[in-house]
Amino acid sequence: MERPFIDRRLWRRLAPPILALTVLAAVAPAVDGGYQATVDVNDTAFDPVCLGFEDTYPEKMVAAATAAYKRLGYATTSFTGKAFTRAHVLARTPADWGYYVHSHGDRYLNSDGRRYSGFREDSGDCTQSVVFSKDIAARRAGRQSNLVVMSTCHLGEADTTMPAAFAIQKDKALALEWNGPEFYVGYLGLAWDSDEWIFEQRFWDALASGRGVGAAFDLALARGGFGHAFDADWWGSYYWSGRAGPGSVCANCA
Repeated sequence: MERPFIDRRLWRRLAPPILALTVLAAVAPAVDGGYQATVDVNDTAFDPVCLGFEDTYPEKMVAAATAAYKRLGYATTSFTGKAFTRAHVLARTPADWGYYVHSHGDRYLNSDGRRYSGFREDSGDCTQSVVFSKDIAARRAGRQSNLVVMSTCHLGEADTTMPAAFAIQKDKALALEWNGPEFYVGYLGLAWDSDEWIFEQRFWDALASGRGVGAAFDLALARGGFGHAFDADWWGSYYWSGRAGPGSVCANCA
């Protein structure tokens, strides 16, 4: 069920299968900058004009996510304020290999009478349109994604329609399974910015240290220390590096 828009948010083995390793080992870990990533952060919704008090986490999140995607080899550009609009998301998404968004998220009612997972644009004001999974799916038309992080409420829940929008199977490829170089992260229920920030710092740092996406996720969640009830989920390939492009090596995934 959709919550009121202005809410008081602040704040899961082995290496990849031998065949996959054989293919990926031939791919250099560095990329040529041709793999686009977009980092969209809704800052205005968490400012006093919309929220009633100042939430300083979005500024930290946009900087950390942008740096993390760049380290992983993505040609990354970040957008916030008036630059982060529904039209902007839909214009860039066909070329995105990586995508990060921090905003309000839920299952919103679409004009077709059905509910879809979605998140709010920023647009620089408090009247913020929803970017629906249906919209993204139509623009991407099944195009491959790599690393997608939904830093919002609800978009990691079992009924989310957002992974499919990025052509990521809602399946956990473990041990000798392999879904390809893809990983989707989302949060369950109401997620506070302070807890999202704790999780994301750990996740980005673990990836930077050479861990695979699955191990980075586990580490980020298992250490606890969250200020509120917090949980997250993932789909994709556990034993993958997170790096940009159709294949990459993960030296420390085991």
